Amino acid sequence: MFKSPLFRRVGIYIVLSTAAVTVVNQLQLEQQSAYQIYIPMFIGIYVLSRWIDSRFNQASQNQQINTGAAQKEGSPSSTERGFGS
Repeated sequence: MFKSPLFRRVGIYIVLSTAAVTVVNQLQLEQQSAYQIYIPMFIGIYVLSRWIDSRFNQASQNQQINTGAAQKEGSPSSTERGFGS
């Protein structure tokens, strides 16, 4: 998805937090009691976004391992061909 882990994490957090804030705003709570919902919600969103990011990270690592194995089976890499070849 994203090449940089930072952008991927920020993107996941922004999408989840925007959706959660939209849902909470639709509840039309009093502003004085909103912090009681927002603080645990954002902590939960942070934990959930880190978990989702770890899933993406595992998938990308598995993909890199698979492409690395396919490259070894296919043509020789630059290190196997020697210097300057």
